[in-house]
Amino acid sequence: MKRRPLNVLRNTVRAFVGAGVVMLLLPTAALADQDKTPIPKVGHCPVGYRTSGEYCVPLERTDSGDNDVIIKLKHCPKGYRTSGNYCVKLK
Repeated sequence: MKRRPLNVLRNTVRAFVGAGVVMLLLPTAALADQDKTPIPKVGHCPVGYRTSGEYCVPLERTDSGDNDVIIKLKHCPKGYRTSGNYCVKLK
């Protein structure tokens, strides 16, 4: 078996380790968005949300329930205020 120079082996190991770190971190980034509950986008997203494809995603993770923002039909129910085409729960 032919011997490889030590530098080539070190570079190969570094490349594999670097790729392994990236592969471990990618799922973490994907999971960060999964704890946010998206809502269907109707016009502009309500205050505190950003556009992500055809959905509005909260800017920050909230521990409150999923009923903080609902799509507005005619009027917002009691305890909610209007934000574009949505009703946002009063805090």
